[in-house]
Amino acid sequence: MDSTKQISELHNIKDFFLPNYVGNELILIQLHNNVANFNKYLIINDLGGFIFEQIMSGKSYDAIVFAILTNYEIDDTQARQDLSAFIDQLYQYTIGHA
Repeated sequence: MDSTKQISELHNIKDFFLPNYVGNELILIQLHNNVANFNKYLIINDLGGFIFEQIMSGKSYDAIVFAILTNYEIDDTQARQDLSAFIDQLYQYTIGHA
């Protein structure tokens, strides 16, 4: 599945996951019937947390690439590779295993 379609679907997960920052890491905790399931969580590093926030704010793939390039010292090719890999992993964790 392409990253643009995955982002579109990921925009809707915010009601099913509780994001919680601990230092520079984001802990994404699954909610079931509005109750946190502390047995199912994902720890995301600084860049992943940044990308997660961009996705949740409704930004497109290209807008997220631009935001990464603006805020991190990384080239365009690496930004796109990292973003696509992160989106795929987040999609598999959230929607792919829902």
